[in-house]
Amino acid sequence: MSERARVLILGGGFAGVGAAKKLRRADAEVVLVDRHDYHTFQPLLYQVATALLEPTVVGHSLRDLLDRQDNATVHQATVTGVDLDACEARFDELAPITYDFLVLGVGAEVNFFGTEGAAEHAFPMYTLPQAVRLKDHLLERWEAADRDPSLVEDGVLDVVVVGGGATGVETAGAIAELYRAVFARDYPGLPQQKARVVLVEAGPELFSMFKPRLRSYAATALGERTVEVMTGARVSSVSPTRVTLNTGEELKAHTLIWGAGLQGNRLVQGLGIELARGHRLAVGADLTLRSHPEVYALGDVAEITDARTGQVLPQLGSVAFQAGEHAGEAIDRRLAGKEVKPFRYSDKGTMAMIGRGAAVVQVLGGHTMTGKAAQAAWEAVHLALLPTNEDRAKAVLDWAGVTASHQRADRITIGDE
Repeated sequence: MSERARVLILGGGFAGVGAAKKLRRADAEVVLVDRHDYHTFQPLLYQVATALLEPTVVGHSLRDLLDRQDNATVHQATVTGVDLDACEARFDELAPITYDFLVLGVGAEVNFFGTEGAAEHAFPMYTLPQAVRLKDHLLERWEAADRDPSLVEDGVLDVVVVGGGATGVETAGAIAELYRAVFARDYPGLPQQKARVVLVEAGPELFSMFKPRLRSYAATALGERTVEVMTGARVSSVSPTRVTLNTGEELKAHTLIWGAGLQGNRLVQGLGIELARGHRLAVGADLTLRSHPEVYALGDVAEITDARTGQVLPQLGSVAFQAGEHAGEAIDRRLAGKEVKPFRYSDKGTMAMIGRGAAVVQVLGGHTMTGKAAQAAWEAVHLALLPTNEDRAKAVLDWAGVTASHQRADRITIGDE
C-alpha cells in the first residue's frame, strides 16, 4: 500500500486489546473505539458484584493499556453502524471513520429469551456497571431488612440465579459465601439462614460442558454452601419481588441474576450479511468474513470453528484474546506482504470457581482437577489474563485478604449525596 493503512478496532475487550497490542510495530494507524474508556475483565465481574474485588481490578483504562504504543489512538464513542462496502464506521458522537482493515470485537448482548419482565427487573452479569449495580442492590436489600426485619419473610434477602453454566454457578457460590461468612456478622440481628440462594437451570444438570464427575462435585460444593439447585426448570416471568417458574411455582425473591445466555451484538444485524445461528458472524479459518477479507470478526460476535476438533469455540475470554492476537499479527503480516497462517486456538482448559477451596478444571485430553488444586489453577490462568501487573497485584491482595479473614472491604455503596 502506498499510504499508511488504517486499522479500525471496534471494541476494547479481550479481542480488541489483543489485536491492538499485536499491531504495535505495524506500519499502520491503529484506531480503537469503545463505548467505555476502559477494558473489562469479564470473567471476574461476579467478584465485583459480591464485593470480593474492587472495580479497578476488573476495569482498566484503555488509554493506559496502549499508552506506549505510538501508532494507536483511543476514542470513546458508541458505534451505530458499519458500511462494509464503503469501508466506513459511524458513531453517535464521533465523525465517521474509514478503514483499510476492520476488527469487529464489539461483544455480545444479554439474551433473555423473551422471558416476561426479565429485561426490566433482572440483573445481568456482562458489564462492569451491571456488576456494580448488583453489588449496590444486594447491600441495599440487607440494609432494608435491617431497618425492617419483617421484609425477610417477603424474600427481600432471597436471590435467584438463572443459568447453570460458569457465570451462574460462580455467582451463586460467591453470593452464598458473602451471605453466610460476611453478612451474617454484619447484620447479627437478621435471620441470615432464611436468606435463600437458588440456582435455576433449564437443563437436567449443571455444567453441561464438564465431565459427570465435575458436575457432581459442583452440585455437592454448592449444596455445602447452602445454594439450592433446581434443574429442569425455567423462569417464565420476573417481577421486582417474585420469580415464577414454568412449573407454576412462585419464588419470593427481590433479586434475580441472569447468567443464562448471550446473543450477538445488534450491530451485526445491520451488516447485510447472513448470520450463523441468526446472531453471530461466520468467519473463515483466518477469522475474516468470507465476503470481506479486510474484516476480522472476533470474540462473542463471531462463530469460530476449532481447526483441530471442528467444534465451534465457546464464548470465553481466552478465545477472544487469542483471536485478537491472531488478527493483529495477521494484519501486520499482510501489510508486510507476508503469508498469513490460519487461526489455531491453544486450549488452556475449561474451569470455574465455586467458592473458597472449591473449583473445577477440565483440560484438553480429559484430565480434571477439583478443590484447592483446581482453585490454584483457576487463579493462575485468570491472573495471567489480567492486562497489567498492577491488576494482578490488586487481585492477589484481595484474594489473600478474603482467604485469611473472609472480609470484603468493598462492601459499601457510594451514591449521590
